[in-house]
Amino acid sequence: MRSSKLKRTNPNIFSSAELPFDVISEILARLSVKSLLQFRCVSKSWKSLISDPKFAKKHLNLSTTRRLLRVSYDSPSHRFILNSYSLQSVFTDTNYNLTRFQFPLDVISERYSHHLVGSCDGILCVANYRISPDYKRFVVLWNPSIRKFKELPHFENPAELYRLRLRMTYGFGYDHVSHDYKLLVLYSCLTEHTTRAKVYTLKTDSWRTIQPFPSDFGTLPDYPQGRYGKYVSSTVNWMTCQRWIVSFDLVNESYRKILPPRQQREPIYLGLSVLRDWLCIISDHDVWVMKEYGIRDSWTKLFNVTHLLDPPSNSFRLTNVIFQDDQVLLVFKHFLGSMSLIVYNFKNDTSKVSSMLKDILEDCVESLISPWS
Repeated sequence: MRSSKLKRTNPNIFSSAELPFDVISEILARLSVKSLLQFRCVSKSWKSLISDPKFAKKHLNLSTTRRLLRVSYDSPSHRFILNSYSLQSVFTDTNYNLTRFQFPLDVISERYSHHLVGSCDGILCVANYRISPDYKRFVVLWNPSIRKFKELPHFENPAELYRLRLRMTYGFGYDHVSHDYKLLVLYSCLTEHTTRAKVYTLKTDSWRTIQPFPSDFGTLPDYPQGRYGKYVSSTVNWMTCQRWIVSFDLVNESYRKILPPRQQREPIYLGLSVLRDWLCIISDHDVWVMKEYGIRDSWTKLFNVTHLLDPPSNSFRLTNVIFQDDQVLLVFKHFLGSMSLIVYNFKNDTSKVSSMLKDILEDCVESLISPWS
């Protein structure tokens, strides 16, 4: 095949006369989202390709660009801001390559706080935990990389929700069988001492009532981080106050109980994360992964991080683990609220303190997936 050169005078870069269109598709699928959004202007065929949901899936499978996300409130503008940092830049201790996205919906006042429930395939799920009868925007699906968002219909009448005084828990993920994105909301009605459950599916753009998980499965913690389910293997998972895991299967919409690793002593603290595509448990300063989902005997301890604290202190708890290659970003939180972030290479046992900002909530892959697809 003869080599092709970019011609400044020709807008149809890599035109069909120079490269087969399937080769062009392979090249484009490996580019960044930012570049692809710009390249839609090259030609009609390129715009059609880049806008094709099948191409978006192909790009997602090849995407290696991940970012760390946190939500902050900007008082002067009364807007919520999504701060996005390059994950690679954090690990290499270079410029953090900060990108700021303005939340796509207006916020009436500061007291209506939005929380990042989770992410899946580049789509963020953002929910409001405070219900008011005059404030109807509860949940939004948003891909900031392509500047597209979708406001979900409310799952109950807002006035009714306000009357019931709710405590809500969310879980967001992808059903690989129906090829659909789903959102589960569990809400406890404090005035009626009942629990209800609804499932939203993107394809139907509607909610359905399902059974909540059985009462003997335990209770979910009341602090905000305990209300976000961790997505892995077409399931959403929560750590209960009883120190086992409640799992919701997005395919058959059923619940199951998953037991934590067998340990010689009772753990002081248990938290959930996702490492690679494994469910991950943080127990004290031990990090465990479940290499075969749902199989208790597949829990494997990867490493212990006590020696990384100088001096070692029980006042700091490991709360999150974010993975890339052989390195992890460890998020430690002090009982008084201060945080410490350490980049740790568990293959060669080396570490360095990161000067990253506080309140990292989520890591997310960049994608072309639309919340309307």
